[in-house]
Amino acid sequence: MPEADRRTPTPLSGPLARLDRGREELAKAWLVRLIERASLEGIKNLPIDRIAGELPQLISDVLRAAGADGELGELAPEVQERASRLAELRDVRDLAASELTRDVTAIQSVILEALGREASELGIERFAALTAAVAEAVGAVHAAAIETLVARRSRELESLASNDAPTGLPNLRHLQRELGHALRLHERYSQPFALLVLDVDGLGRINDSRGRAAGDRLLVGVALAMRRAVRSVDVPARIGGDEFCVLAPTQTAAAARPLAQRLAEAVPAETAVADEPGIAVAVGVVSCPEHGTEPDALLDAADRAMYRARAAGEDVALGEAGQPEITVERTR
Repeated sequence: MPEADRRTPTPLSGPLARLDRGREELAKAWLVRLIERASLEGIKNLPIDRIAGELPQLISDVLRAAGADGELGELAPEVQERASRLAELRDVRDLAASELTRDVTAIQSVILEALGREASELGIERFAALTAAVAEAVGAVHAAAIETLVARRSRELESLASNDAPTGLPNLRHLQRELGHALRLHERYSQPFALLVLDVDGLGRINDSRGRAAGDRLLVGVALAMRRAVRSVDVPARIGGDEFCVLAPTQTAAAARPLAQRLAEAVPAETAVADEPGIAVAVGVVSCPEHGTEPDALLDAADRAMYRARAAGEDVALGEAGQPEITVERTR
């Protein structure tokens, strides 16, 4: 379709014009089909107001695309946007491509059903031509909706690969990528960074006494406290079990000590439960290049500092400079 045709709505005539005037009734018919296939929970979650506001216009878009002379080209941007929002009618995590296809082809069904009532007046050739044009237009809408679904699924999978499920914090894999970036900045600009490892003492006890759901709530509380305590440039992460980490750019170990202290105070306060022994947090703090220049070696040095804090009954301990770098592969 030429650029000018995409910008100017195609004038409709004959049966397509009549269908366009009744597009709200067609939208209602489409919604009835959608509701017939949905569960009660799905019906409750349908964005009815948005469907009522957008679907009649999308039906009009399909009719105008079908009525355009010549081969159907790329949909206009605003039509693609309306088509893509069909993928938002349901929770994207539960929406299968086949279900989205049924949602979209239901638009074709209600249009052709209405067009079929005029088939005797149109004649076989004209009816067949309009049917093919509607199917092609709906196919373009379907392609836009599927592309949106695929893009969202890809982002969701990427998020699952980089984030810890219970807490929503970045996981070890994400932290290692950020550590690699921080090391490149150090190599190029001599920019230091600090690494803090937090151990939450009490998670196992809560899992045993109150169940895994209570343990998960504790983890969420830890994550919330960490997000509140860190700076916007810092990267908080859960690296496994009851161990958490913060990457603090542009900080030496000494400069990051106040952050470590905030974390050590914020986590017990956020996770306190009446009539339950409080949890304790120990934090080990190291920095690059003072304590190493390899990701795993820095994590191990922060681990050792954290264990020294725990053994001494302290909240925070800084790494010991001059220790040999010991690289241990982490698979958490």
